[in-house]
Formats: sequence, structure tokens, C-alpha cells
Amino acid sequence: MTHDLKWSDAPPGEVRDQVGVWIVRAPAGQRLPPDGSPPGWLDEKERSRLAAIPQRSGKEAYAFAHWALRSVLGSSLGCPPRGVAFLRQPCPGCGGAHGRPAIRDPDRGGEPPEFSMSHSGDHVAIAVAEATIGIDIECHPTPESVAGYLPFLHPREQQWLGGRPADELVRDFARLWTRKEAMAKATGQGMAAVMNRLDLTGQPLGWRVRQLIAPPGYEASFAVPASVHVDVIMYEDLPHPMPEAELEPV
Repeated sequence: MTHDLKWSDAPPGEVRDQVGVWIVRAPAGQRLPPDGSPPGWLDEKERSRLAAIPQRSGKEAYAFAHWALRSVLGSSLGCPPRGVAFLRQPCPGCGGAHGRPAIRDPDRGGEPPEFSMSHSGDHVAIAVAEATIGIDIECHPTPESVAGYLPFLHPREQQWLGGRPADELVRDFARLWTRKEAMAKATGQGMAAVMNRLDLTGQPLGWRVRQLIAPPGYEASFAVPASVHVDVIMYEDLPHPMPEAELEPV
């Protein structure tokens, strides 16, 4: 397993939280059985979501992203990827079972790691940390998509993007959007809580949002509580690549 970059935002003498970040491109070729049946390591909810995705390419992207998450977490927990199971924490807003995802029965001493996952296009971004964390990756949208979403942003964000040069608008919108998604995932409240209520042109109160190095045509960000200083290692390979055997129906 190799890494591209290691960096820290901690002042000298401060306690640092270790954060592992994987930004991985899905391998070319088919990642599901020819009949589209779901891999056996997906849980019931994931299988239901997979079945609801209309396009084959979307199904394959979803399956790879969820393998990648199990690969990373299995390595962190010292168990096979297919042994990782998930649950949903209570929503901080309504208490419903649709809050931040967490590891079910981690089977190790101490607290299980926190994690976040995002996928866009053919790339997956995963963050694993001891502290609460949210991550997002987005491919650059079309100018038409930017125009359609602008009215739903915070007024200061609309003003900031409105002043961007045309050749930078798509990139900067994608960067801003990843900051919003990272915050939504870190808080567990979803995009409705941050879409037009939170100005993310700067640092939000109580949180740190950091931009990550992303592949060409993509932007990525992560969010952690403001009290957390991080040591970040960015990896380019999964601990356990998706093996061909996993593509067979189970």
C-alpha cells in the first residue's frame, strides 16, 4: 500500500489525530455478474439500494464503492472485508435511524474508528479517523448544473460564486459543494441542514473543513471538529483490491 502525501495541520506540541484518506479510481471492466445480481457481501439495505439504481454503470460504481469501504475498514479492524457490517446512528435532528453510518459489532478492544465514504464518477473517497469525520468527492459539474443549483445555496455563497471568473466557476462550485457534503456527513444531518443555512466560503463555527488533493476533473474535502488537529496520510491503493472471485453470484 503506497501513499501520495502526508501532512498535518497541528501546531507544535498539539495532540494529533491520525486520519487515513483513500482516493481510489475504480478498475476498468465489469464489477458485477452479467445478470446484475448483487455481491454476497452487501447487506440487505445495500442490496435494495443497488436494485434501485437504473443504470448498469451506476450499479457497478455503487458496488465498487462499498467494497472499497469494506476493504479499508477491514484492514483497520484486522478482519476480512466481507466481515465488516454497518448500522446507522440516530439522527441528531429527529432521532431517526438515518444518522451517520457506524461499524456494527467491531469485535475489537476500544472504540471503533469513525469513517466516511463518497463516490462520484469512477472515483471513491474514504476517510478513517478516531474523531468524527465527513468526506466528499465530486467530479466537475456542467455549467448548466451550476446555474441550476446556485439559487439553493447560502446568499453569501451565491455572491462569492457570482464573482468568480467563468473559467473558474465550475471548479469553485465543485469545491464548495464538497465542503457542504463533507459537513453534512460529519454532522449526520444531511444536505438539508447545510444547503442554504450554512456559509462555507470560510470555516464554519466549531468545525474545520479542508480541501484535499483530488484527481484532475474532481474536487474533494473533509470536515472534522475544530478541536481536532490532524495528521493526514493519503493513499492511492486499497488494502484489499476487489478480487475477481467477488464478481461471481453468491
